[in-house]
Parts: sequence; C-alpha cells; structure tokens
Amino acid sequence: MSPDALPQTAPRRRLLIVDDDQDFAASLARLLRIEHYDVAVAHDRSGALSVIDGIDVALVDIRLGHEDGVQLASELTRAKPELLVVMVTAYASVQTAIKALQAGIYDYVCKPFEPDDLLATIARCFDRLRLARERAETEELLRQSRRMEAVGRLSAGIAHDFNNLLAVVGGNLRLVQEELARGPQGDIAILGELVEDALSAVQEGIATNRRLLAVGRAQPLLPRRIELGATLAEMARNLRPALGEDIVVQLRLPEAPCLAHVDPHQLEASLLNLALNARDALAGAGTIRLGIGLVDLPGGSPSLLDDMPPGTYASVAVEDDGCGMTPEVAERALHPFFSTKPAESGSGLGLATVYGFVRQSGGNLVIESEPGVGTRICLLLPTAPALIRPEE
Repeated sequence: MSPDALPQTAPRRRLLIVDDDQDFAASLARLLRIEHYDVAVAHDRSGALSVIDGIDVALVDIRLGHEDGVQLASELTRAKPELLVVMVTAYASVQTAIKALQAGIYDYVCKPFEPDDLLATIARCFDRLRLARERAETEELLRQSRRMEAVGRLSAGIAHDFNNLLAVVGGNLRLVQEELARGPQGDIAILGELVEDALSAVQEGIATNRRLLAVGRAQPLLPRRIELGATLAEMARNLRPALGEDIVVQLRLPEAPCLAHVDPHQLEASLLNLALNARDALAGAGTIRLGIGLVDLPGGSPSLLDDMPPGTYASVAVEDDGCGMTPEVAERALHPFFSTKPAESGSGLGLATVYGFVRQSGGNLVIESEPGVGTRICLLLPTAPALIRPEE
C-alpha cells in the first residue's frame, strides 16, 4: 500500500469534566468515551488546573461544593486561552448566562439535559476549534507565500542592479584588454576613461550595498544628540539647488529646540531622498514643506510599533502637494525595489532605505497620502534629553 493510501489518523478530541458529583462525572465520562472522546475528570479547582494541559474543551459545573465554577472557568481560559469552556448548570437564568459570558465561557447546558443536546454542543466546540486551526494554518501559508514573494522580488532587484554594474565593469575591462593588446599603439587616454568608468560602477555597487544594508537594518549607525531645527535649516539651504528653481522649500520650525538621538548623516541622506521623491511628485514645480516637532505616542497608538516604548518622539515631516498615492501604492511603498517610476529613473530602494534607517534608529515612518492631493511622510525618531548641550 502506498503512503498516500494509508488511513488518516483522526485528531484526538480531548475533553475535561469538572464536577464535584463523582457519580455524575463518572457516568458522563462513560457516555463521552463511547462517543470516542478522550476524557479526563476532575472534581475541584486544583484537580482541573493540574490536568488542563492538552485539553481542548472543558465541561465545568457551575457549583463545585464551596468553589465557584464560573471563577474556575475564567482561571482555565486565562491559563489556556484557546480552551473552550461549556458551563453545566441546574440554575439557568439570564444573570447566570451573563456572568458566564463575561467570564469568557463559550456555551452552557442545563441539567437535566438530553445526551443528544450535550453531544451537539460539544460537537460545535470541536468544529469551532477545527475552523480556528484551519484558519491559523491558512494565514501561516499566506504569510509564507508573501515572504517568498518578497524574497523573490528582492533577489530579482538585487540581481538586476548588480548585473548592470557587472556589465559595465566587464565591458570596460574587455576594452582595456583590447587596448593593451595593441601594445605601444594603445591609447592611454582611452584606457584612463575605461578604468574611470569601471571604478565608477564599482562605487555605485558599494552605494547599492549600503542601501541594502539600510533596508535590512544592518548598516553601521553613529547616532548622537542633534538639534533638528538647525539640521533642517542647513538641509533646506543645500536642497534648493538640487531641487531646481521651480521648487519652493518652506520650513516650519518650533521656537523651542527639538533634540533627537540619531545619526545626522543618515538623517540628511533620508531627507534628501524624501525631498527628491516630493520633487518628482510635483513634476518639477511646486512647494515642499519641511517641519519638525514633538509628538506624544501613548500605548496603543497606531504609529507605535511593538518594539517602541510609549512616550515622546521627535517628528520630521516632508510634505508636498503633488500627485499623491493610492492606498494600494502607499501600502507597498516601503517594499524594497517597489517603484512607480520608470526603470531608468529609480531603483525602488529609496523609501525602503529611509524606513530601514528609521526603524534601526528606534522609530517609525508614517505615510499619509491621497491621489491628487499630495503626500506627507513623517519620520518618528527617539528624542534626546534637553539637559545636555547638543553636540556640534
């Protein structure tokens, strides 16, 4: 018989009965074992908690002598959140049902009950657990598929960029080889140009590698305490020639100093990247606004990622009134090698590099964009204490 033809083993259906009436618990366990359930029995709180590992569904009597069954059910679900608890009660009322649901109980049955009713309730519990497992497995497969898609896109982008660079280096070296083969007739000037072009391609490869390290949050950073207002003012002066005379740069700076703990050189490179993107969105003419400030991110804030403690962060924003992005584009904008520009106009590493730098610095990047309205990109960075004078 082939392995595919072997019968599939049904998953174990593990169930716990908690009832202080030992005779009732024993008879109920016999019934459920006849139905092929794997049954454990406990008669009090300590016994139930000691056998909870491996249990899928628990039937808990609402009164366990001097102990409260609802309180025990709440303890069981805290100890094992995926556990489904069915309350068994002879004292059904609206108040009982509300109390049970508030304790996280999935369902309840009333004594005396018909065996078929109880079995139907238990079957619903295991159906729910099965669906939850299938959903979790499907979501994990989807996550794996997305990871593989991202790896494939990243690999293709890296291969494309480096193949272009290697083609330049290899082509120039072959031409150098041909010139050298001519002996004394070889043109020194041509040789110099070919070597210069090859070295330029090598430098571009080094720069691409740095950007990839930034995307992977593995680049070496030298963070220090800086005053963002002075940094942004100097950055604006340097940006104007690079952006063109038809681009107006506006600064919005607070009166009070705004200190951040960040690598200044990588911050300037990131702001240049964002400013050039804003220029492209404006089609070469319009206004780019640069602003800084302090923003308080309490626990639960959507801008606060899991590894970011709640508190005050320095905000650096780059805003334009350009073409904007659709929600679908904005969602993918931080993906490595994703770009809406023509292939010759960008590598698709710009925003991914900025995001990698900000995350490596302990912050976050937030995109707000609307087609036809514009885009605002905000860098949230760790603040620096104001008691120590900023480093020059």
